[in-house]
Amino acid sequence: MFIWLGLLCIGAVPALINFNLTSKPLIHCITVADAKFFIFDSEIAENVATIKDALSEAGIPHVCLVDPKDPPVDLSWTRTLTDNDIAAQSSERPPDSLRKGRKLIDMEMLMFTSGTTGLPKAAIISFNKLGSAPIMFAIWAHLTPNDRFYSSMPLYHATALVLGAAMMIHAKGTYVLGHKFGIQTFWKEVRESKATCIQYVGEMCRYLLSAPPSPRDKDHCVKKAFGNGMRPDVWNRFRNRFGVDSICELYAATGNALDCNSNDRGQWRAIEP
Repeated sequence: MFIWLGLLCIGAVPALINFNLTSKPLIHCITVADAKFFIFDSEIAENVATIKDALSEAGIPHVCLVDPKDPPVDLSWTRTLTDNDIAAQSSERPPDSLRKGRKLIDMEMLMFTSGTTGLPKAAIISFNKLGSAPIMFAIWAHLTPNDRFYSSMPLYHATALVLGAAMMIHAKGTYVLGHKFGIQTFWKEVRESKATCIQYVGEMCRYLLSAPPSPRDKDHCVKKAFGNGMRPDVWNRFRNRFGVDSICELYAATGNALDCNSNDRGQWRAIEP
């Protein structure tokens, strides 16, 4: 998140890439974005190592952020940075001139499709979309500075970044980022973080329902679930088992309109985009 915000501060355009990619799909995303610099971390260094020769041939500088908790890997082929290296840098605010002249219709960042029908495709996210969608949905979902919003979705996806992190920045609340989704860790992290809102995508809630019932199923602070793709046969079972009062279901894609429905203690309402 801090790299994303830092790039915006210097007027650069982030291109957010699925960290599961390797080989041809990965180098495709980097080159189609016309990348001038490539940043990754040591957790996925082995994936990136599959394209190290292609990066060199394309003349694209690259740097690996090293987490000492990650298993050791060979990083002799790339530049590395640690937390200590970053802490030693100047904290001076980048000048406004680096961001001068930006318009709402300009490209703020690139996000990639999943690549289910071929190689991933770069979709343009404008400043207008990044600014308007989080505001609209924060108001619609009644998010406040007192809310803690938990998400275990990847930040290269608009659901987590635009309708998660950016939304909570607007709401002035707390954004809680899980490392990755897991049935065994989800509610544990939700409880520990005292989250008041959880984010879901697709069949995630069905997976949570598949776990054996527990006396702690309703032992949490969650008042609402926010996301997209919950199926009708899951909706009320999820609400009743886990005691989640409101479900805020939206439909949105990178380039289309936004549609929403919510179930607030069983009452339906709709918001037109």
